[in-house]
Amino acid sequence: MPFSFLHPWFWLGALAVAAPVWLHLRWKKETNLVRFSAVRFLEDESEPQRSPLRLEDWVLFVIRLLALLLLIAGFAWPYLRHANSLPIRESRVYVLDNTLSHQANDGFNVDRARILADVQSAGSDVQVAVVELSNTPRVVVAFGEDRDTAREKIKALQPSFERGSYLAAFRQASALLGNSLGEQKRIVFCGDNQENQWKENVNTPPFLRDVRIDLPPAASKTLPNLWLSEPRTQRIFLGDRSLVNFTVKLSHTGPAPTANIVVRANSQAVLSRTIDLEKQPETIVIQAQWEADPSAWVRGEAVLEGTPDSLPADDHVFFSLAPVVEGRVALLAQSPYLRLALSPEIMRGQWATRIIDPARLDDEVATNQDADVLCLESNYLQSSAARKLLSRYLTNQRGVFLVINRLTPAIEGCLRELGFEPEGTWNTGANNPDKFQFVFSNHPIFHPFLSPDYGNLMDIKVLEYVRLKSASALPLVFSESGAGLFFQGTRPSAKLFVAAFGLDRDHTSWPVDQTFIPFLDLTLQAARAEDPTPASFEPGELGTIELPASVKTREVVLREGDHEMSRAPVQRGKAQLRMPDKPGLYALSSDTQQTLKILSVNPSPKESQLVYLPAAEPVKAWQQNTPVLTEKPAMATVAGQVRLSSILHQRLWWWMVFGALIMLLLEMGWAEVRKEGR
Repeated sequence: MPFSFLHPWFWLGALAVAAPVWLHLRWKKETNLVRFSAVRFLEDESEPQRSPLRLEDWVLFVIRLLALLLLIAGFAWPYLRHANSLPIRESRVYVLDNTLSHQANDGFNVDRARILADVQSAGSDVQVAVVELSNTPRVVVAFGEDRDTAREKIKALQPSFERGSYLAAFRQASALLGNSLGEQKRIVFCGDNQENQWKENVNTPPFLRDVRIDLPPAASKTLPNLWLSEPRTQRIFLGDRSLVNFTVKLSHTGPAPTANIVVRANSQAVLSRTIDLEKQPETIVIQAQWEADPSAWVRGEAVLEGTPDSLPADDHVFFSLAPVVEGRVALLAQSPYLRLALSPEIMRGQWATRIIDPARLDDEVATNQDADVLCLESNYLQSSAARKLLSRYLTNQRGVFLVINRLTPAIEGCLRELGFEPEGTWNTGANNPDKFQFVFSNHPIFHPFLSPDYGNLMDIKVLEYVRLKSASALPLVFSESGAGLFFQGTRPSAKLFVAAFGLDRDHTSWPVDQTFIPFLDLTLQAARAEDPTPASFEPGELGTIELPASVKTREVVLREGDHEMSRAPVQRGKAQLRMPDKPGLYALSSDTQQTLKILSVNPSPKESQLVYLPAAEPVKAWQQNTPVLTEKPAMATVAGQVRLSSILHQRLWWWMVFGALIMLLLEMGWAEVRKEGR
């Protein structure tokens, strides 16, 4: 059988064989000599000395010689030149797109079946790996795994609702190929070429070196689809009634004429409607409203039906709403409308109001017993104690609702410190009042007023207000004349809302309008320190859950009904949890089974955008190809074909290294035995 060496010049090291020969044949000088001043009268030695060229230990010599030759042969990298001298011709990585969009037209199952067929038919000179593209790319089948095991792992994959990164999956495949054995390297992408996926990382530097990429052709540019996204819930109080305001976005592409939507809350249907989609914008906001117990959790879902629909998996969304926890308001105002709106008769269970006595402002500052929100009128800012109180609330990240009912030099200075530049008072008069012209309806305060059930904000009249300008505040309401009437401060360390007019009949008609109490409640809710934990997560997402300071627990448990999904330790009031891979409602509880939160898991709306690219241009930018030489020397060709990694797969090299180690151990043992025998 032909036998060759990858680096035959290492055999020049065989000259080192002379070293053990010299060790054995060298002249051994006697160490125990006694020297005399004269030896000329001594008789000549009767027996001749032993010849210095005689080997004293043949066994030790042979062991040392074999160890050295085996080490030299190992460094020369021997290999057998037979049909299997190149065990791996190609290293191939399949990237299987297991995101939600790939379920359209059964794309995931088709590609999974294709990979199973390729693994079955691949020759022994092709090594195969499979990377699952999901929220986090995962190696399903690694190089070197048994084919039967690989097929079983691929069959076990199920369609997911997650969203993943094409770039992250290709990087994972590149890392596998970097440690592969094949002469050729190849990535086979089994996905749907979704447009928004490819466009996410268009400026990534090249990282795929000498890798062939196989991309699937885009079957069509778009597919028809119906989907729901971004469910939002908000609790509104109208007198003694606690109402839940719900909105969800219904989006559609394609020729579907109608769609049926059903919304259920706590197992009861609260909305069932047929939506006409013809001549409608691509996205429609669907609203629903129902009465609910403010002390109980709201668990709900919205389901959509319509045809044609290429991706039914995105027609279902979930939502939840926490019970009401009574907040605390410190009120420093003389407006009878504010005092009445925040009275226990109206806000019981929602807000507990503590009215601050203006004569005892110094005591209020000294006691340092802040509420959740401070609501005050600007005329009290002439007092240094009131300014200190305002500053402390903002510094301690408490909410502040400031109503400007008066303007003086002292108040102007305080407003400038807050980032506002007052430009005087504007009095329109009762005969020609200003009205609301623009309201930022996407803001949580004004979003519920999209429903006419709460009244019409465009009917609000403003008789007197202060013109304000600010580079650090967001105007939420504008008048017909273009003046800002309601602002939100944008400082990250505090929540500040400013009304440019007083809340009494001399300044506006708002206090006697039906929208006033819902607006006041929503403003206080927005100013209140809120839970930073998002209400909704995506499948497979790693979320950070922040727990209230009152909750004392070592770990939290995520459950679906009675089934435990996962656990996570609590450190410094926070816990990190990997969300389940399927949409739904999941209860987060403490180790004592106290329900802390209800988390809703919904798919990303980007996965529902079934728009495709005919070719993946970013892949060309990711590739880094090197020129191939047309002619190579014979030795370079052999070295290129036979790699060290291929040699390592042959037993010959390992036997040589193992034999050299055995010889070295025998040499040490034999030398020790000979030493003790002398």
